[in-house]
Amino acid sequence: MSTVRRLRSPAPSAIVDLLCAPPEAAPPATARLAEVLAARLVATPRAAPSRLDAFVAEYGAARFATAFRWSAKAARRPLGTGALRRLVAGTSRELLGAAREEVDATCDRAQRGLARRGALGTWLAAAPAEVRALCAVEAATWAWGLCHLVDYDAHAGRLAVGVPDAWFDVPGGRTTLHGRRDAMSAGVAGGLLRLRDGAPGVRAHDGLLVDGLVAAISGSAPCAPTRVVGAWPDAGVVLGVELDADTVRRAARVVVACAATFVPAAAPSAAPVLAA
Repeated sequence: MSTVRRLRSPAPSAIVDLLCAPPEAAPPATARLAEVLAARLVATPRAAPSRLDAFVAEYGAARFATAFRWSAKAARRPLGTGALRRLVAGTSRELLGAAREEVDATCDRAQRGLARRGALGTWLAAAPAEVRALCAVEAATWAWGLCHLVDYDAHAGRLAVGVPDAWFDVPGGRTTLHGRRDAMSAGVAGGLLRLRDGAPGVRAHDGLLVDGLVAAISGSAPCAPTRVVGAWPDAGVVLGVELDADTVRRAARVVVACAATFVPAAAPSAAPVLAA
């Protein structure tokens, strides 16, 4: 595997320096890899879940052991991201107010019929006012934690926050890959940051690589990330993983293995094989 850096309770400047440092290797070419990965996923029988992400890579089938339900904790990241976007754009002046505005806007979209069934907005619009207020507080707290982690006021020129997640819809299939992005370096090339709860598990590296892979093949940023940095403030741990030709191929194999976890044994496929 390419270089993995592990930092213990680093200062915000050390995290930002890691995010913005020049790549250790040339950025990988991902166009052909995306084609082969899509072919493999299309060849996977439909027993596989329609959405694959870093949490599936880390926890496998256990990711779906309990049906997902919205809660203030589950809603804090998407609402907190929207609040940060408002703050950066200058439409809000402080985090809690921005979070409240984001909750109201999310509810409004649902009430106008612009949110699908099961979406955050649909749940929020039907929730009591007390729950919506709690969601705003949780979102502001999450956003403050991210800003505190990187000392955003001091490093605003080097970082982008409030960035949307990366998505890749598999051509010819019904599988979507989801890559989370909590912050990115503001330069032409650099890293993306993931803010996580608890402590890193045994497959945390794979989860970070999947987030990086999806960002790289989604084409949703001016350039592909050159590393992924995961921060677990509860444990005081930061991991940085370089994205190069070897690690993006590893990430692709992890995604294919995740899809295969959810299907019964079947005849071998003639789809292209991802190089080791």
